[in-house]
Amino acid sequence: MLIVGDGIIGLATAIAIARAGGSCRILGRITPGAASAASAGLLAPSIGNAEPGFRAFMSASRDRYPAWLRWLAERTGIEVTLDRSGIIELGPNEIASQRAGVERLDAAALEKLEPALTSHPGAALYRDDGYVDNVRLLDALREAARCEWSIDVVEGRVAAIQPGIDSCTATMEDGRTQHGRAVVLAAGAWIALLVGAPRPVPVEPVRGQMLRLQGAPLSHAVSTGDVYLVPRGESTLVGSTLERVGFDSSTTSAALDRLRLAAVAAVPSLRDAPVQGAWAGLRPMTPDARPIIGRDPDLPSVLYACGHGKNGILLAPLTGECVASLIAGSAPPVDITAFGIQRFG
Repeated sequence: MLIVGDGIIGLATAIAIARAGGSCRILGRITPGAASAASAGLLAPSIGNAEPGFRAFMSASRDRYPAWLRWLAERTGIEVTLDRSGIIELGPNEIASQRAGVERLDAAALEKLEPALTSHPGAALYRDDGYVDNVRLLDALREAARCEWSIDVVEGRVAAIQPGIDSCTATMEDGRTQHGRAVVLAAGAWIALLVGAPRPVPVEPVRGQMLRLQGAPLSHAVSTGDVYLVPRGESTLVGSTLERVGFDSSTTSAALDRLRLAAVAAVPSLRDAPVQGAWAGLRPMTPDARPIIGRDPDLPSVLYACGHGKNGILLAPLTGECVASLIAGSAPPVDITAFGIQRFG
């Protein structure tokens, strides 16, 4: 089994295959702009306007995190920070406020919970949501893959695949070839550049710029509609933009200034906070903002695990389980029909 891509989805899939008794080979290399390391690690299925089926999938993946991280810690010795104290959404609409697991906060309750959030009339607290330290999570996943005898890791970018009915060959940029009975396409924003896929993969890179400010005046992650703010140690992560600029993962002063202004509007005490860093990641977005998960309808040796957009960290545990189930010949733990690539024609 070949896995094209060594980001959060590729690693989670490889580990799920190994835990199910299979073996696989990860093909990939760390690339500037990869979304997995660039995100803020939000586990926030309650935020946004996803349709109910997709929201249920996101929530099911979020709820796998505690057990998943315990297993990773036992396997690798790396403890990954997980915060499930909830996410605050400022000024939520009536639809959002009626979702399961939500607590409406008036101005007094909000000020008591987060004194740094001043002059806001109210908010919603999504009690089951939270965030994870995505950088440490990647470290734990890479260590778990290294420790697992049934997982090989081959460094290098895959340029092309030659899939058949019951086997596949992958050709690396340097000319090396890798062979497997099937291939999982999990190459993030770069998936559309892969030559030889059975059909066009409608995934495009969308840049998201991030800012790290010194100081952590918040105890919860907060979404304002314009930005989100996430405590990370003694600093605050602020994100993120949504820019269609191809594979340009550079930052711009204009975007970072907008992020800072929006952060200060929500938390005035951040006005004079020194900037500790700035970066950008390339999210792999599909036209309908849902991932592509499942077998190719014409070539069953090809499986898709891509297009997770801004939800790659959130969806990693359940995506890995679903793909591992398909490879083992069993039904996935949840219905993934809505995520098939055939929905794009």
